[in-house]
Amino acid sequence: METFWERLKSLISEDAACRGINDLASADELRRAVEFSMSSSNIAIFTGFTIMPLIKCETDGPVGAVFLARGLLDLGKRVSIWTDDIYADVLRKGINFLSVNVPVYGVPFKWSGNFLGLFWQEGFDLLISVERPGRAIDGKYYSSRNEDISCYVSPLDELFIEAGRKNIPTIGIGDGGNEIGMGNIRGELLNRFPSKGNIFSIVKVDSLIISGVSNWGAYGLLAGLAKLSGKGNMLPDPSEEKLFLKVIVESGSVDGVTLKTAETVDGVSGDTLSKKLREIASCLEDF
Repeated sequence: METFWERLKSLISEDAACRGINDLASADELRRAVEFSMSSSNIAIFTGFTIMPLIKCETDGPVGAVFLARGLLDLGKRVSIWTDDIYADVLRKGINFLSVNVPVYGVPFKWSGNFLGLFWQEGFDLLISVERPGRAIDGKYYSSRNEDISCYVSPLDELFIEAGRKNIPTIGIGDGGNEIGMGNIRGELLNRFPSKGNIFSIVKVDSLIISGVSNWGAYGLLAGLAKLSGKGNMLPDPSEEKLFLKVIVESGSVDGVTLKTAETVDGVSGDTLSKKLREIASCLEDF
């Protein structure tokens, strides 16, 4: 008999963008991520992926990150959002639209070791990445089109690497292979897509959520939190997601697949995005 976690995993990993990795998604990994989130009290969420040649933040990532932050805040967690400094205003406008009391920190493309010390002084006990670049084996950051975007990426994945040394749990949410956390499955990715091997991230996490669209991975985490906490549906309403998308697009975000200034995500239409939210909500009701 199908379990809640298996149904939820299948829903969020639907291969809407035809990337061919949805079968690597794991219900056990998803549940582990939810358990990490439940047992943590001070959580840093990272998002923001540069889209070339526009040098703008894509719509996939910020949407899921902000709604996830809201849900964690409702559970009594301390939450903050971290991104590149040039995208901080996009996130802040989204936060303000939802009237969520979560700080957004923009980090420069280059920073000294002093930043690491100041970051860890905040006492974070969980790091979550929602569609955030992870360095490749050559130390650079790449788009799915094999574009070197290193000049426009703050190396925030260093915090995930250091978290591993500190035994602080980490969660990665991604959909393509070049994000933080995809180091967990780099071997499988290399076997499947040898011609794209140079873009795949080497950065590993304690729990990897593979999703068809990274925002859906964040929604899966939210649904799991709702299930374990007994708090009910913590997901955004489809109309709320649509309005939020409008806000961040007007603030400068673009669809990372089509490169258009449109209220879509990874080329997925608004109707399909709304349908997915309804399906995830139904999963909560059915179990």
